[in-house]
Amino acid sequence: MKKYALIAVILSIAGFSAFSLHTTEKEAPKVSSALTVDTTFAGQDTLERSVHMLGNTFAHQSVDIKPEEKGKVSKVLVKSGEEVKKGQLLFLLDDRHQRAVVQREAASLKELQRQHSNLLRLLPNGAVPQGDVDAALANVEMQKAELDLARATLQDKRVTAPFSGTLGLVDITIGQNVESESVLTTLDDSSHLRLNVALPAKYLRQLKVGQTTNLSSIEGAKSVKATLTSLDSRVNSQTQNIQVQFRIDNDEADLTPGSLVLGELPLPTQAEVTVPLQSVVYRGHERFVYVVQDSKVEKRHVEKRTVTLGERTGEKVQVLEGLQVGEEIVYRGTVKLRENAEVEVIETVDTHLPSGDV
Repeated sequence: MKKYALIAVILSIAGFSAFSLHTTEKEAPKVSSALTVDTTFAGQDTLERSVHMLGNTFAHQSVDIKPEEKGKVSKVLVKSGEEVKKGQLLFLLDDRHQRAVVQREAASLKELQRQHSNLLRLLPNGAVPQGDVDAALANVEMQKAELDLARATLQDKRVTAPFSGTLGLVDITIGQNVESESVLTTLDDSSHLRLNVALPAKYLRQLKVGQTTNLSSIEGAKSVKATLTSLDSRVNSQTQNIQVQFRIDNDEADLTPGSLVLGELPLPTQAEVTVPLQSVVYRGHERFVYVVQDSKVEKRHVEKRTVTLGERTGEKVQVLEGLQVGEEIVYRGTVKLRENAEVEVIETVDTHLPSGDV
């Protein structure tokens, strides 16, 4: 009897255990394999960009003053740093010999002209042939050329200013012998300055003649206005830079040619596709984002999308290729993701609100 009672107890315990196990399995919640993420949308922002500029200014017109002829300096008519006008006489070389040459050539011309006149008077009477008259005329013309050459050489003994400007150092003394390559002084027209700067060619289509910017100089804190006046006709194949030239009105800036100036050139603003930097995954040379798919069904997956990035502004970055405005991308939780992973969106963040409102 006791044996049957023990068996009944064992069967009761086994039945209760099986019932409990069945109940537990039936009531246990199903565990989801979806990964939790926060998302945002690729937006469109107007980016404010600029390019850094650094360079040395140079005068609008600048020249080394050299004599056209060698000789001995007989007069020094200017001093260092003097303001001169176009055509003003600066130096005079000894021209006594050349003056004599001019007088000689002038006398020869006068004699040849007299001979030609005599032949012309005899020609109507047939006393001289036409060929003699023509030869005499040719001699006159050649002598005129010789006289012009002598006068030009005489004029070259006078060293004048080719344009108005400021002289550099004058370190020439009377009696000093100079050659045609000797630098007597320098002359600069610094009423306005020019600035040549090499800029990346990728900005070429955003550069327009007439653009202005404010630069600063190491000579002082005064702001200097610069206007873009011209662009080079070709891109440097080695550096992929293009030379651009700016004009600086120097009346107020009062800069010295050669001054170092620096600043930023604002570029035209334009609407661009942008995403938060936090959404971009960097892996080696690859840059990609996770785009959320299946937005209208319960199960949502992500697509790994390679993107080409452009300019970075603050916490956002420009997307040149690979993404369209309005596409939903993973904002937080990218580390645990993989291609075609199932995701559950916890929060969709508007990253295009002003900072502090996100």
